[in-house]
Amino acid sequence: MHDGGVNLRAAFLPPAPVRDELAALVRAQEPAPEAAGSGRRGLFGRRTAEPPTAPTASTATSSGNQPLLRVLDPERVLVPVTDFGHLASGDARRVVDAVTAACAELPPGPTVRISGGAALVDPDDRSVWAELAASDEDVSAMRAVAQTIVSAVQPLGLFCDRRQFKPRFPIATITDATTVEHLEQVLAALAAYTSDPWTVGEVAVVQRGSGVWRTVPIGGCPDDR
Repeated sequence: MHDGGVNLRAAFLPPAPVRDELAALVRAQEPAPEAAGSGRRGLFGRRTAEPPTAPTASTATSSGNQPLLRVLDPERVLVPVTDFGHLASGDARRVVDAVTAACAELPPGPTVRISGGAALVDPDDRSVWAELAASDEDVSAMRAVAQTIVSAVQPLGLFCDRRQFKPRFPIATITDATTVEHLEQVLAALAAYTSDPWTVGEVAVVQRGSGVWRTVPIGGCPDDR
C-alpha cells in the first residue's frame, strides 16, 4: 500500500476457474483471422475492415483484425457491490475493519451458479455480462450483504451507492468491430453455459488497477475457491 492512498471498491469475486471458463468461452467465438474482416457495419456504426485479398505480414496485425469483443482483465471480472473511492491509508484500514465486523454478523452467503448473459443493458453500456443463476432469495441475500457494507462505512463519513449490486458482472467489452451477429453468437454460448456452484463466502476489497487488496469473510463462511 502506498502512502498516497488507495482507490477501493467492494465486490463479490467469482471463482478463478469460472472467470477463466468465461474468458475462454468469449475467445472461442472469435472468427479465424482470415474470416474476421467482413466489411459489415459494427454495432456503433463503424464498418469493419474488408478482408485483404492475400494476407501478408504487414496486414496480419492491422486494426482490421482487432477482436470483435475485448475480454476483460481478470481483476475487472467481478460483481460490483459499491465504491469507496480514493482513501488515505489509515482510512482504508478503518473501512476494511468496519466491513469485516459487519460481515461477521451476517449469515453465511448463498450458493449460486453463473448461467446466461446480456449486453448493452443501459444506454451507455458497452459490456457483455454474465448472469447469476440464483433464486430471488439468494439474490436478496447478496443484496443484503451489499447494503450492510454501505451502512457499515457511513459512520466513517463515507456515503456510498447502495444500488450498484446487480445479479450480473461484466466479462467483455464491445469494440468498434463488434457485429450484431457476433454478439448474438456470444450470448447464445453464454445461455448454454452453466458454471459449477459458487458459495459466495467473502467480499473482495479491490484496489483499482491492482486487483484484490483484502478479502472479508461473510458470516464465517469458508472460502470455496
